[in-house]
Amino acid sequence: MRDEVPADGPGGQVAGASSGSSVVQAGRDVRIVHQQNARPWPLTGGAVLVGAVALLGVAAVAGGIALLRSGLLSPTAALWVAPLAFATGVAVASLRPRSRRVFLVASAFRQKYWLAGLVQDMHGVLDRNGLDLVLKTPERDYDAAAQAHHLRRLVRSRREYLGGFVLAAEVHRMRSELVEFCGEVRVPVVFADIELFDDEARYPPNAAFVGYLSSDLGRLAGQWLAEHFARHGVRRPRVLIVASREHPDRQRCCAEVLRARVDGVSIEVEDGCAFQRSRAHDAVETHVRRLDVRHGRLDAVFCTNDEMALGAVDALRATDSPATGSTVVIGVDGVPEVLALIDSGAGPLRATVVQDSHRLAESANHVLTRMRHGRATAKRTVLRPEVHQAPDEAAADPADPRRTSGRR
Repeated sequence: MRDEVPADGPGGQVAGASSGSSVVQAGRDVRIVHQQNARPWPLTGGAVLVGAVALLGVAAVAGGIALLRSGLLSPTAALWVAPLAFATGVAVASLRPRSRRVFLVASAFRQKYWLAGLVQDMHGVLDRNGLDLVLKTPERDYDAAAQAHHLRRLVRSRREYLGGFVLAAEVHRMRSELVEFCGEVRVPVVFADIELFDDEARYPPNAAFVGYLSSDLGRLAGQWLAEHFARHGVRRPRVLIVASREHPDRQRCCAEVLRARVDGVSIEVEDGCAFQRSRAHDAVETHVRRLDVRHGRLDAVFCTNDEMALGAVDALRATDSPATGSTVVIGVDGVPEVLALIDSGAGPLRATVVQDSHRLAESANHVLTRMRHGRATAKRTVLRPEVHQAPDEAAADPADPRRTSGRR
């Protein structure tokens, strides 16, 4: 069963992030505390009561044994000691506070503002439901070994959690280990951002996927570019795709759509930019210099996340080249800075394929809640992306339901 959920419009406030796990929203700070070494029993009234009951039971057992040895207590009366000890254990177990913690294992965090926004949205959704979020970030972005370390620690402390979310890194390498993790951690696990399998039957019983498909994001970007070229009469367009080796379906599916729909299109892919603004800047700058040597032109740049799209804009603005006079840029994510720049209508950044992080957080929490309560739920919940584009681009095709002309 595959659920398709229409995305709400993009929006939100400016968010930044640091490696110290602090997520800052305009006018408000939200700190997500790592509690990896916290005491399992906080000193609450319930914890004090548990301690008192436990001490009473221990005292009763020790006293009974002492009286039996001294001859003051008959063997028949001593038989009451065992039930008392058992009752004490039951009382302790029943009074121990239940965990209200949920883990989130991130694939990356440094200078990944969409991910920072997702973490903040996850925190908000869980907090409204009385749950605490424990964030696990890798020492290096998109590092399978760093993520595996967090998974092993979560297995050892699994009784502290009701369930959790995993944004998997290097799925092609980690798939078997992630399946193993689900079997050992035992609590419900929701994979987000990237799916573990494209066949729902292969998911472990306690696992599900919620998110946007990389292939959908790439196809929608390719469709937007093809229609942009058609509207503006661009013949035999030249396209540069600035990408990462993570989420490769974004660049692959975009290129497939362009080749199928645009005659004579020329596509170059630079996939070593790792979702980083500075690397995208350097890649676009180098590409433009090569074009100048052979008197070429650059009609469009598709960047597979918004940080790289901003880097491409930086490079185009800093380069005075006849090759880039009419270049347009389209990104992926829908971070606030990009939405504002698109809405201004100024510059080459004309559109982005929106992954609504708030929508994703709400949907993932809904699935996790149903799994926690043993209710039937879809193994794959797929959210539909939309294109957010500049006002003049939207006005050219107002009937297209996939597009929005401004922030909602």
